[in-house]
Amino acid sequence: MKPESILKADVLDIVFEGRNKEYGAYVLRREYDKRMYIALSGMLLLTLLFVGFQLMPKNQKFVNATTVTIPPDLQLSEHLVEPPKEELPKPQTKAASIQYTTPIISKIVDVPPPTVDDLNKDVQISTTTVDGPPASTVVNPGPVDVPPAALVVPDEPAAPSILERSEIMPEYPGGEAALRRFLQRNLRFDFDDMEPGARIEIRCKFIVGKTGKVEGIQITKSGGQQKFDNEVVRVVGKMQDWKPGLQNGKNVNVYYTIPVIVEVPVE
Repeated sequence: MKPESILKADVLDIVFEGRNKEYGAYVLRREYDKRMYIALSGMLLLTLLFVGFQLMPKNQKFVNATTVTIPPDLQLSEHLVEPPKEELPKPQTKAASIQYTTPIISKIVDVPPPTVDDLNKDVQISTTTVDGPPASTVVNPGPVDVPPAALVVPDEPAAPSILERSEIMPEYPGGEAALRRFLQRNLRFDFDDMEPGARIEIRCKFIVGKTGKVEGIQITKSGGQQKFDNEVVRVVGKMQDWKPGLQNGKNVNVYYTIPVIVEVPVE
């Protein structure tokens, strides 16, 4: 292709320059836009035909209406329809029955329960005793009041007089910090025969009563010497009244244990 004709030539002509244009590829690429236009036009036409067919009104069936004319000499009379009469229920005849008393354990029953002979009679079991004809001869005896099952009242277990733990445990006035200060100020130990740095642990158990009084003091773990145990008992006995423990909202007697740990000072 001549240089001056390159600017005026198509891209296909440049690509297929010096090649066989009759083979088919050149024709297919040349007529691509035309075929695409025809395909899009056909698709658009089919779409319009489909939409138009859907929008067409369906075949409707019409029924000829007949006009009814009433002659002037014909008079219509009103007929009142009487409402149906309500049938009153037939009075029910109560059959003979005998009162069944529900036994309640651990409680006194005012009305004694029926005997075996009474239950073998032709009567219905009910909550009341009614005189009447035998139960088998009554056609519509009406509803029967069935007595409830026997009610068993379990005995409540007796609560211990002194609890190991309560919902709210007793508390020394001022809390644990005040209790610790009280013990440090009042405990006096004689360490003459003890080695410096020795450690003594004493556990004291007592009862905080319903009024907060401390009583029943005992040593559950000894410190090794009786004088140490007696000193702890002496100081615990001097305590002021505690806040009593609570169980189910009531003041109760509760055990309380205090561990006393003492270290012999090093000189």
